[in-house]
Amino acid sequence: MSQSSLAIRLLPGILIAAAVAVLATILGGYFPLLGNLLFAILIGMLIRNTIGISPTIEHGINYTVKGFLKFAVILLGVGLNLHEIATIGKQSFFIIFTSVCLGIILTVLVGKMLKLDNTLSLLIGVGTSICGATAISAVKEVVKAKENETAYAISTIVLFNLFAFFTYPIIGQFFQLSETSFGIWAGTAVHDTSSAIAVGFLYGDQAGDTATTVKLARTLFLLPLLFLLPFIIKKSAKSKVNSSILKAFPWFILWFLLVSLLNTIGLIPEIVKIPLNDLSKFLITMVMAGVGMQVSLKELTKLGLKPLLTGLFASLCVGIISLIMILLFI
Repeated sequence: MSQSSLAIRLLPGILIAAAVAVLATILGGYFPLLGNLLFAILIGMLIRNTIGISPTIEHGINYTVKGFLKFAVILLGVGLNLHEIATIGKQSFFIIFTSVCLGIILTVLVGKMLKLDNTLSLLIGVGTSICGATAISAVKEVVKAKENETAYAISTIVLFNLFAFFTYPIIGQFFQLSETSFGIWAGTAVHDTSSAIAVGFLYGDQAGDTATTVKLARTLFLLPLLFLLPFIIKKSAKSKVNSSILKAFPWFILWFLLVSLLNTIGLIPEIVKIPLNDLSKFLITMVMAGVGMQVSLKELTKLGLKPLLTGLFASLCVGIISLIMILLFI
């Protein structure tokens, strides 16, 4: 497919996501307690579950969620320097490590108790604990998961990402978390990268920047997991692991670090920082509009109780463990 035909194919979905983002930004200005990000996801869900999304538009929506998010993250590096990133990394590493390990192990155990398929339990645990749909898509190749298992796991992640949008800022205010502490919590506990960053920005700009850094660090935990999985499940899947690592490696993190390095050494002019930062936040609003337009309430009702209960446990487990550690150590 040529570049021009690909652009034409993607354009309708991208334009709709942009239009929703503009509307959400306007409404967020009138109702700041809700904010543009919540409006974006709610309007997106309303469109998906009333008017519907045609296959033509779906392509552009999916590209917005995946491609635009990466570009937005890279631009967020304009406002960060490597000293801040290193400091946040030191503060959050042990919390991330603990919540990732316990989240996966306990979710698989709960899945066994509920007599849920081991593969589905593992997918839910990995998606919840590391990086949502990205982790599930990478791990499914190694464990040879069925398509319906993958779809179920991703659906639970989508559902509890929505739960985080409405509850995390309220809980953060209840515990009087600082923006840094809340950003670490969002980056450690919210599942998908897009949702973790957006939940951070719901709380404040500093929380959003911190959540971005922590979530990117957490995403990297997918790589050692892919190495270890064949030994854990006692399957020979070396070629699958190598292939999955190449697909799963978040290369855009390197660009994020490069932009942060340029900012650290003073090569990014102050005059461009504010416009680029504003562009990044608008792109994140577009991404959340796209996320909303991917949520099919009809499909979520088909999940069944066991995957939902396992996903609920996994979400609560990661959220509570990381919150307790933040309250104790940060």
